[in-house]
Amino acid sequence: MPENYVVCFRNECPMAKTCLRNIVSQEPRKKLSSISVINPYLVKDVTDRCEFYRSNVPVKVAYGIGHIFDYVPSIKHDMLYHSVKYYLGKHTYYNILHKERPIMPEEQEAIQRIFTNAGIQDPVKYEEYKEIINW
Repeated sequence: MPENYVVCFRNECPMAKTCLRNIVSQEPRKKLSSISVINPYLVKDVTDRCEFYRSNVPVKVAYGIGHIFDYVPSIKHDMLYHSVKYYLGKHTYYNILHKERPIMPEEQEAIQRIFTNAGIQDPVKYEEYKEIINW
């Protein structure tokens, strides 16, 4: 669990059993002098959608985009490179390039759409995959 992770004490929430914020609130915090808690007034009447919800199901993230353009026709290389870099943002692109940050599933899907829209039907292949908890 990350330091200063914001927790939720709404045990009556229908999503509490699968929400990381609620699950970690049940763990003893004897060593901590303080914790951050979601304001319960912001999450009243929650049914199946909560902006603070964090699923406890691991997600498959990718690392490394240094070779995703290797098999792209040279005529499309620059366009794809700039499109991916624009989508991610310059700073995020370089963090991902240097494997300092994972590529989240929704980002993988967006990058795949960029390739597909450019006529590249093959799946984008990253250098490494891992399953992580998306805190």
